[in-house]
Amino acid sequence: QSNAIFTQTPGGETVLELDWLTQPGTTIIASGSDQPTKQEIPNDVLKASKYISDLTKQTSKVGELRGALQAGVMTEDDVYAELGEVVNGSKPGREGDELIVVDLTGTGAQDAAIGQVAWEKLRAL
Repeated sequence: QSNAIFTQTPGGETVLELDWLTQPGTTIIASGSDQPTKQEIPNDVLKASKYISDLTKQTSKVGELRGALQAGVMTEDDVYAELGEVVNGSKPGREGDELIVVDLTGTGAQDAAIGQVAWEKLRAL
């Protein structure tokens, strides 16, 4: 029933199903799939989402996108944006009640920036 989901598992099996995502405007942050043997998010969820990668060239090899590409249910043209495009405002993020999947495979600069923002928000609580 959550509309904010963060996954970070070491496994090669998916951890949720499309029909479980009943809340409008759900955002999934998938950060555990960082090698070609792992996939946390089912391909139908990826296909149904506004898919945002940290780096498409990287997620196509070791991220969630890899499985969808291999299964033939998505192409790199289905990637809505890279995270940097949303952060710098060149592409909008949420535009309504759409399902968003953000696939984070790990880039040092983005990881550090995300960590800093999270730390600052936690300190403000």
